[in-house]
This record gives sequence, C-alpha cells and structure tokens, in this order.
Amino acid sequence: RNGDLVRPTWVSDNARRHVRAWMRTAECHFERRNGYVRPPKTLPCGRECSISVLGECGDQNCGNYRLGERSSHVRPSFLEWCVRHIHDAFTPEVLEAGIVYCSLGSGQLLFDWELLERLTLEKGVRVRAVHMIDQDYGGPKRRESAVRAQQVFAGWFTDFGDDCEPCIFRSFLSAHDFRDWAVQHGEAAHVLMDCDAVGARKRIDVAAFRWDAMRPGGICLVLSNPAKRTAIGKPMALKRRGEKKDLKTVQLQVYRRGRWRNLASVSRSRTSSRRRRNKQEKARSRSRHRRRRDPSRKPQGGACGDGCCWRGLEEKARRRSRSRPRGGDVERPARLRSQSRGGERSARDHSMSWAVGGAMWDQA
Repeated sequence: RNGDLVRPTWVSDNARRHVRAWMRTAECHFERRNGYVRPPKTLPCGRECSISVLGECGDQNCGNYRLGERSSHVRPSFLEWCVRHIHDAFTPEVLEAGIVYCSLGSGQLLFDWELLERLTLEKGVRVRAVHMIDQDYGGPKRRESAVRAQQVFAGWFTDFGDDCEPCIFRSFLSAHDFRDWAVQHGEAAHVLMDCDAVGARKRIDVAAFRWDAMRPGGICLVLSNPAKRTAIGKPMALKRRGEKKDLKTVQLQVYRRGRWRNLASVSRSRTSSRRRRNKQEKARSRSRHRRRRDPSRKPQGGACGDGCCWRGLEEKARRRSRSRPRGGDVERPARLRSQSRGGERSARDHSMSWAVGGAMWDQA
C-alpha cells in the first residue's frame, strides 16, 4: 500500500565488503539479464553478488542504455554530476543532520543504489528517509522482481540512521500518492531523483509535482531520453506564496558526440548541411504561404476551372504578337549604324544587337 514501510532483506557486512571491493576493480561490469541491466550473479572471487537483483532499463535502443557503444558513458557521468550537485546544494549542517531522498520511477533501483552508496561512503552524507515511487511495487502491475530489489535495497542501507532515528524506507505506487502523503505529513524531499522516469512523468503535471515534492532549498535531478540532464532548484524563501513557475533551472546539458554540452552551444540539427537544407525549406515554405494568401495575385493556368484564365492567357499572347515587328521591319540600333559608317569590323571583335518585340538578343 502507499506509504507503507519496506521490509528489508538482511545483507551481511561481509557481503557489503566484497561488493564494494569488486566495485573498485577494473573487473566491475554489468550485464543484460531478463530485459534489465544488472550486476552479475557471481563476483570474480566466486562469492554470490548480494545486489544481483537490482537493475535498470535494458532497452538497447534507449539513449541512456548503459551497455550501448555510444551511450555507455551517459549514466556514469550523470552519477558523478548528481553527487556534485547534491554536495554543493546543501550546507554541511544539513548533510550531517540527514536528508530526505525521493526517487520517481525508481524501478529496480540500481542507479539509486549507486548514488546513495557514493554519497554515504565518499561524502559522508546521512540519509534519514528514502521514498520510492513506482507502479511495479504493488497493485495490478506488481512485479516480484521489483519488490525483491526494493527489499534488498532497503537491507543494504538499513544502517543509514543512528540508534535514535534509523533510516526509513517507504513505497508509493504513483506520484500523486506521494505528493498527497508529503503534503499531509510535511515530509517533502531534499533530493528528488528523476532518472529516466519517462512513463511516470507522462501521467502527471511534472512542474506541480516537483514543487510539492521538494522542500524549500531542495533540488531535482533529471535524466531524460535522449540523453539530457537537468538540475532544478526550489527557492529557499519566497516573499509571496510560491508557485510551480518559481522553480529555477540551475543547469541543463545534452549529451552529444561523447560528451555533455550546454544546450545553447548545440544546434537542434546534427550537421551544417542539414541546417542549411532546413533553412532553405523553411524559406520556400514561407514564400509559398505568402503567395497563397496574396489577394492581388491572379490565378494562372486555368486554376479557377471556368476557362476565364485560359482566355486571359490567349489574349495576352495576341497582344504580344501584334507588338512584334514583321520580318522585314527589323531595325538596327542607331549606335550600330553609326559604327558601320566608319568601316567594317570583324564579327569576332564586335557583337550586334537586335531588337524584336521589346527584347534584346546578342549575336556574336
């Protein structure tokens, strides 16, 4: 049910120690298994991997696919980026007192495990509550693999808190459920994680949810597909009642050609030839649109369908034929007549112009 505490699966200190040692070696890798990217079942030392049930999206066509040739760097670099933003967003006092972490579309929690492991081990951040939001945790779309991953995740971090206030793990089936619960209990998040939660994002007013789910001074970290990362902050104090439009984009970058770039420096099209072609097509489209809307432009080629246009063209042709001189009436220009009196010159050095019906032709 929504807001229920997660029952953790016990993970021994010895199992944690072996997994952490494996994560620091060059042999650390993930594999695609049962449609998800997961840690291997067995560690190189021969011991069972206690986090092998965790996973993330295994869609090979995804722009954030961890095992893809061109996208393998997206998630690891996004992880480092999140650690840096969380560490810089809060004061040391807040990080020591404990933060509330919420993950939208958390699924099988592999990325969330990586992030919290880095924050607690390397940065000394204390986490006092974790809220996980995904429809796979219950209801008609419940998945046993997601529930097992949730329990192992809670068991791994069960010693986050202290003796007085242990860390709490809660499960929610939708963003609306968590928002209502957070507003009712005053338990908004310091960090709102949205790691490629495309399905969960489609069903909600994203800006309104982020505003209600974050506490003042909180930060929302988003990974979109294709690879784009966004850091969004909520103001610490407002002079008036805040609204979702007051959310501030701290940083926005896209992943192009193997590295993250600021959006302002990246064209929406990939190549200069494509940009030039698109510009020409837009110019032609605007020109056609203006011609269609011009009321003074006369139809041509019988476009009206009643024959009047063809009669107009025939009349125009007759006027041109009457204005042309007859074959013996062609007259040389005065300039050439004056030159011919001075003597004959070769046709190679001079050209003769003939005027017929108001048009000029040059004859070499």
